[in-house]
Amino acid sequence: MAVFLTQFASALGWVIYGSFYEWFFHKFWMHEVRTPREAFRGHAIIHHNLYKGDEGYFVPEDEHAQHILLKPYALPLIFLMHLPIILLIEKYIPHTAIGGCVSVVVYFVVYEYMHWNMHVPRKHFVEKFKWFQFLRHHHHLHHKHPLKNFCVLFPLADWMTGTMVTDASLERRKQAREAAIKAGNIALEGKHKPKASAPTADPSTFAGKMAISRAKRAEMRHQKQVAAVKKMMSTTVIPPRKMKQR
Repeated sequence: MAVFLTQFASALGWVIYGSFYEWFFHKFWMHEVRTPREAFRGHAIIHHNLYKGDEGYFVPEDEHAQHILLKPYALPLIFLMHLPIILLIEKYIPHTAIGGCVSVVVYFVVYEYMHWNMHVPRKHFVEKFKWFQFLRHHHHLHHKHPLKNFCVLFPLADWMTGTMVTDASLERRKQAREAAIKAGNIALEGKHKPKASAPTADPSTFAGKMAISRAKRAEMRHQKQVAAVKKMMSTTVIPPRKMKQR
């Protein structure tokens, strides 16, 4: 019984970790140009252009579903990448490896299954559950706001890192913006009025030099990202959405 409880606790811990791994990989590889660049190309460029945040998010019954599932090598790669960590934990906390291995595989399989059903509604049994409808809408909002709602299966990391949005939070943000426009603190085109005395870094101090250096590095990273995205967009062919032959 003790062994079972240990394995179960291990599995639960890996599920929680899975939310943060999903968030991290989705945010920093699927929405930023990094090596391997195929992650950004396949997701941010192809997937998001095929399935936008409007009704195009769904695949109708007379259309072929494509570019929804991850590559076939994704599961073996993720499993092998985490296996040394699972075995290291097993060395110091016995009876945890099975729970860890099972969780990694099951999390991935359920992730793929849920993501598919979120885009391809076919009245599958999971679609009747409230929690699935919540997750589907959560992911639909990600396609409307690509830098929000990075978690597909378990949005714990979105909630804890502040990247989670809902209809209610978006409505509150809209009302706050309208109030700011009415008060004259923000222009209609969405730009805040410049502050009269914005603080500037003093280049004669160490802290000021560090701040200037960080700002320059951030600007260089931004420019490299913009250039890389433009290059990838120019060399990527978005496949057409294919209708089934009758």
